[in-house]
Amino acid sequence: MRPLLEVTELKKHYPIFRGVWKRKVAVTRAVDDVSFQIAPGQTLGLVGESGCGKTTVARTVVRLLQPTAGQIFFEGSNINTFKKKGLRRFRTLVQMISQDPYSSLNPLMKVGASIVEPLAENTKTNRKQKKELSQDIMRKVGLNPLHIERLPHEFSGGQRQRIGIGRAISLKPKLIVCDEPLSALDLSIQAQIVNLLREIQEQLKLSYLFISHDLAMVRHSCDSVAVMYLGKIVEMATTVQLFSAPQHPYTQALLAATPKINTKKSGKYQYRGLSGEIPSSSQTPSGCTFHPRCPYAETRCKNESPKLVSISKNRKVACHLV
Repeated sequence: MRPLLEVTELKKHYPIFRGVWKRKVAVTRAVDDVSFQIAPGQTLGLVGESGCGKTTVARTVVRLLQPTAGQIFFEGSNINTFKKKGLRRFRTLVQMISQDPYSSLNPLMKVGASIVEPLAENTKTNRKQKKELSQDIMRKVGLNPLHIERLPHEFSGGQRQRIGIGRAISLKPKLIVCDEPLSALDLSIQAQIVNLLREIQEQLKLSYLFISHDLAMVRHSCDSVAVMYLGKIVEMATTVQLFSAPQHPYTQALLAATPKINTKKSGKYQYRGLSGEIPSSSQTPSGCTFHPRCPYAETRCKNESPKLVSISKNRKVACHLV
């Protein structure tokens, strides 16, 4: 089966200029040689610490950012070659759900108008059709269709995120990029939003690129997972493989840092975090970028950068020790 989305050796670098003459003194490698695929109807989770490049990948995939190098194929076509007509069609097929459900909505626009705004820009619909469509979408995302005349501030955070989801599905896309859609919500609301996304995925046969810090939600909602560190993917596997037997030391550290109930002492949590801070993406360490924080680092790790290689079916790891 041909992948719906295929990202190959994607790079996004930002030059740093200083001085009167604006000399380039360094380069920030926000995304550095990232490759992955998403099949139709599948969900890929993208996880990692803040600043590792997850959001930059998301914005590049929807062509809000132009990549420095690499290729992005959607349905077999390179999106970087799209001109006006092709880009317009691409934007109807690929939508994005943002992290902040309030700032993503126009505070002066009624939610019904916000939901059907993409339709108004891309299809010919009259006023009556717009109202019917907005009410239908409100029902699909679990909101009262009579509330289409309300403004965003009249809704809770979870309801606003549902409105954002409704706007994303209004054009019946094939791929939705979810850029940490749960981080601004309460825990109970997060579960509701994840279940809503899964229901919509089944109904519309959607694919998701799901970016999150919450590994429990990723485990619940994703078919496969890619772990990013400092602009690179260090491990990629199916969800079952990754959570049952993580191979990369960074993945192991992330899972160890997830709070777990201690069965011996009820109510207690086991927690072990990473030592040190994530380095600057403009001053990446030599060799393996994770070696300053890795408890198993050897001399080779400091001098030679590991490649992301396949070690078994559906599993890739970038580590000299694996």
